[in-house]
Amino acid sequence: MTSANDRRSGRDRRTSGLLRVPFVRASTLLFDGGVPESAFIVNINVLGAYLACDEMPDLGRGAVVRFQPPGTENELELRGQVAWVNPRQQHPVHSLPPGFGLKFVSLSEHARGKIEEIVRDYAARQQLT
Repeated sequence: MTSANDRRSGRDRRTSGLLRVPFVRASTLLFDGGVPESAFIVNINVLGAYLACDEMPDLGRGAVVRFQPPGTENELELRGQVAWVNPRQQHPVHSLPPGFGLKFVSLSEHARGKIEEIVRDYAARQQLT
């Protein structure tokens, strides 16, 4: 059971980057031991991202995703592990396309800051702040 002190307020979640926001962006995906392939990021926060793809990776498989954040010329490179998969199914999970959740590992301060900026910008546009 969590106490009120253990839970973050909605505002804290938004300003900390914990709010998962829609973020459709072309990316390059490289699984450990694989070759680079194209994928789309569908949503993101500082904990991870959902990537749309047709081939379902094994749970726990390591991967790197690279994409260009808005307003920058440099790509971010984020390492993670496959946390869950959503194969093509009759009743898609939350209307998500087939794909998987990637849990980020070892985010740099720079990468975390860029993701927090993406979340803040979305929250501001939606008047969530």
